[in-house]
Amino acid sequence: MIGCLAMALCARTWATVIDTYPDWDGNVTLDYVQVAQSFLAPSDNILSSWQFTLAPAAGPTNVLFEIVPWNATSGPSGGPLFSRTVGWAATGGDVLVTNINLALTPGSRYAALVDLNGYAGQSLNFQFNQNSYNLGSGAWLGGSPPSWKYLNGTYNTEFRAVFSPVPEPTGVFFLGIAGAALFLWQISRRRS
Repeated sequence: MIGCLAMALCARTWATVIDTYPDWDGNVTLDYVQVAQSFLAPSDNILSSWQFTLAPAAGPTNVLFEIVPWNATSGPSGGPLFSRTVGWAATGGDVLVTNINLALTPGSRYAALVDLNGYAGQSLNFQFNQNSYNLGSGAWLGGSPPSWKYLNGTYNTEFRAVFSPVPEPTGVFFLGIAGAALFLWQISRRRS
């Protein structure tokens, strides 16, 4: 009985992590007002968190972080599925967006988009390579009139995305059964 409970609790709980931090080659975005990193949703399709790095700023401010559907040839292809204003420290550094908990369609293309609220100076770290991840790419919005640049390029932003699996109904079912069995076992022990 306890073995069933242990198996139910130990059901697949690991996550899929995409991490391009080791690839950073020292590049920092300049002259763009929005930066996006496209990606294909993995089979572990609950986006849990997203981390990226911002350069130092003139003073503390905020940026808008969004997850949007993405068209590889034109950019955003729908409204934001997730949106949160996050702080940009004057010293720059890592920005970790947690508790996203957004279910995405496996195999579909999305992008994490950072809107710099009109600022076009140094902003996000990126790299001229796709050593750790090549199922998406960085893209930049700028120019006059603004348009998306480097769609389907060979660059990535510096990011770390964590995706969790959808809880399996069988695991929840067995957890319930194991809990009920443990409860009944405790009752029978007390009566003995």
